[in-house]
Amino acid sequence: MREMTKLKLVVTGLAVSAAFVCARAEDRADGAILPDGPLSVTCRIERTDGTRDERVCPLVREGNVAVLRLRADAVGAAKTVELEPSFATAKTGETGYFVTPENTYGGFHETNGRVVVGEGRNYMPVYGMKTPRVTFVAIARKMSWRYATVVVAKNGTYRMFQRYRLNGDSPYEDFEIAYAFLPQSAEYPQMAKVYRDWQLGRGACRPIRERMKGQPELALAATNVEVRIRQAWKPVPSPVEIQTPFNEPKVHAAVTFDRCGDIVREFRRQGVAHAEICLVGWNKGGHDGAYPQLFPVEPVLGGEAKLRAFVELANGFGYQTVCHTCFFSAYAIADDFDEEFLLKERDGSLQPSHLNWGGGKPFRTCPQRAYEKWVKKSMQMVKDLGFHGLHYHDVYSILPPRICYDPRHPCDPNRSIYWYNRQMVDTKKAIGGSQSEGPFDSYVGNLDFAMYVNFYPLDDDFAKKPMIDGLVPFWQLVYHGIVLANPFTGSLNYPVKAPHKRLKFVEFGGRPLFVWYANFVSTKKDCWMGDEDLLCATDDQLRVGVAAIKRGYDEYEKLADLQFEFMDDHRRLAPDVTLTAYSNGTRVVVNHGKSAYEFEGQTVPPGDWRRFDSR
Repeated sequence: MREMTKLKLVVTGLAVSAAFVCARAEDRADGAILPDGPLSVTCRIERTDGTRDERVCPLVREGNVAVLRLRADAVGAAKTVELEPSFATAKTGETGYFVTPENTYGGFHETNGRVVVGEGRNYMPVYGMKTPRVTFVAIARKMSWRYATVVVAKNGTYRMFQRYRLNGDSPYEDFEIAYAFLPQSAEYPQMAKVYRDWQLGRGACRPIRERMKGQPELALAATNVEVRIRQAWKPVPSPVEIQTPFNEPKVHAAVTFDRCGDIVREFRRQGVAHAEICLVGWNKGGHDGAYPQLFPVEPVLGGEAKLRAFVELANGFGYQTVCHTCFFSAYAIADDFDEEFLLKERDGSLQPSHLNWGGGKPFRTCPQRAYEKWVKKSMQMVKDLGFHGLHYHDVYSILPPRICYDPRHPCDPNRSIYWYNRQMVDTKKAIGGSQSEGPFDSYVGNLDFAMYVNFYPLDDDFAKKPMIDGLVPFWQLVYHGIVLANPFTGSLNYPVKAPHKRLKFVEFGGRPLFVWYANFVSTKKDCWMGDEDLLCATDDQLRVGVAAIKRGYDEYEKLADLQFEFMDDHRRLAPDVTLTAYSNGTRVVVNHGKSAYEFEGQTVPPGDWRRFDSR
């Protein structure tokens, strides 16, 4: 049995330690359970002509891991493909739960219902399930994208599976899914650790502690708040979809470069000694005004001379200063707009966005052409303005990898990921680091900061949603200490929002994000960052906004060192009290309730949190 702890298992050419697959003798003694009998996955294929094919695919057992390997040519062109494990089932009323890659979980309390974490929210190709019979985590090692995580309750039986939407395409590679079985004592933090260990073990990402040795901009960002200043924009939604120099709406200037100088001076006066400042809408036409065109610097803000003066001022004060760009979409008003560089559908048509932003109707760019045409040149020009730090690429990491059918530059998801990562690598070389909008982990090797992990305002009570009981930091349990992140759209500007949003931010181990003029969209329903805002049209507004940032800055100073640690545990101590534990032994207890809570001889006041360091 002693030799068992030294065992190494080879899975698709990767050496995976026995600790990873929980194959240690003591884990087996602790109750690791594999289902009895042969393990299989039911593969259901729907063709575009409506015909269906169903087959049972046996799994290969490798210690406490069972692996599905399914060749792409065995599936062929399909409309949808469903892969359902035989053991991913539970009965209504049984103990246990499922956990999804978008940080939601649910117990087995419904007779009928459905949860679909669509292709747009499968932030990680992983999900987990705990039942009275088995605890496992599933990792899509290949064909990691183009699928939804689905949970169905029907007539008192729960099933969990993956549904690929191929829309008539053949799979872009073979399928490979590893189902790692854990001890019955394991919970979702242990499921997350399985995936984290796999990502680290194969070199998909590296901890912040390692990266910052050669990336000082990341070290500085990790211990300081992120402040975005939205400076200028045209009306959103735009009254003109296809804009020209003759019909372009007027640019609204909210924060000139001179006013940005007033903000950083007030930072120094109020004691916000360090921050990373990201300018948004500094470019031609303001925010989303003429992307991918950036220059000339927007004249109504003061032009290039004033921009350079501000960057020099902020850098001189010790603030890391970066800017926001977008090469994900292109507007017809851009000087270099060219349909050849855009994403194409199978029939050759363009892929327009359903949105209508400042520059009008945006068209999605091919990731290969975006890199070749704009990124290398633009990043050097941005560097020459004096910017350095974690440069912001809009959109990329909030959406799954794109597909382009143009025969001149075809991109399946893997090729798209390759080209997007090339953009981030070149950005790091030029500016010092890379941040983007969301948490999709196809970029995790080069992503330093995610603007938000979940697109949740935190205004809804998740417990009231059918099938879903709430939120857990599943993503953070994988990537805290690897990628900096603000956990929710609702926790942006948290000092001016409802108190429960501050507590959720601390519970999920966030890095603070503040935005001046977050609400630039004309329609009230599109204020996805919250109704509350930071404004600076008057000096009083400016002082109040900086004071709010100072509150968040002071609070973060007590927690910032934890950004270098993994998040190792998360659990409830009481219905309204949570504990988040880190790899250095520190625990953070958050009291969401209305009564004081005693923990290890100390009182955690209601509506507050306390840090407990390792002894």
